[in-house]
Amino acid sequence: MRISYTGRQMEITPTLRAFTEKRLLKLSRLLRDRLDVHVVLTAEKHRRAAEITLKFRDHVLVALEETSEAKESIGRALLKLERQALRFFEKRRSRKRRRPSSSARMNVLARSRQDHRAREVLRTERVPIEPLSVEDAVVAEELKERGVVVFRNPETGRVNVLYRRADGNLSLIEPGP
Repeated sequence: MRISYTGRQMEITPTLRAFTEKRLLKLSRLLRDRLDVHVVLTAEKHRRAAEITLKFRDHVLVALEETSEAKESIGRALLKLERQALRFFEKRRSRKRRRPSSSARMNVLARSRQDHRAREVLRTERVPIEPLSVEDAVVAEELKERGVVVFRNPETGRVNVLYRRADGNLSLIEPGP
């Protein structure tokens, strides 16, 4: 944790530094990352303002507090930063995760006329991935039309492929653990 101080119209005493660093330890444990902190203390007439800017990863948290005493301003600004950090992590924790893609791209291949081992793509189409059991996939209309069914197995949650082989039998492709 790197802390830099700036005093505007006031001197930053060692007690203010120690107080700030002690209170920042809680934030450093919460954020568990390399922190860059910039503390700006300002004195104007009877007011003492504390502006604390906290940078971690690619985020910036800023708190500004103004009271009659510098220590109280720092304490309140740090409380604001703690609430912002907690809100940030709660938002990350509660955010809905994107579901895996609901369609797959299927290429139809044909042998190249020049080189009999090379293949070229004739057409590409998107195939929807729906949750089906293996038994439902066997009787699916799509298997009769295309010869292949791409589906999500509800038991494992993984994408499986059921296709008709050249000899007329069915083959199931299941990803490993």
